[in-house]
Amino acid sequence: MTNPNDPACTCARCRVRSLMGPVILIVLGAVFLLGRFTDYGFHQLWPVLLVVIGALLLAESSASRSGHTGA
Repeated sequence: MTNPNDPACTCARCRVRSLMGPVILIVLGAVFLLGRFTDYGFHQLWPVLLVVIGALLLAESSASRSGHTGA
C-alpha cells in the first residue's frame, strides 16, 4: 500500500526498472502474435525475450541514481 507522505522514487533507474514488466509482456505478446501469423514460432523467437531483458537490465544499470528516495 502506498503512503501519501512517502512519494514514489522518480530517479532514472527506478523509471527504467518499472518498465521491465510491461515491456516483457508486450514482447511476449508480439512473439506469440508473430508465431500465429508467420512461419516463425515461439521456439524460434524466444531469444528475443532474452535480448529485451538484457537491454532493459543494461539501461537500468547505466541509469543515474541521483534523486533516489527508496532503499
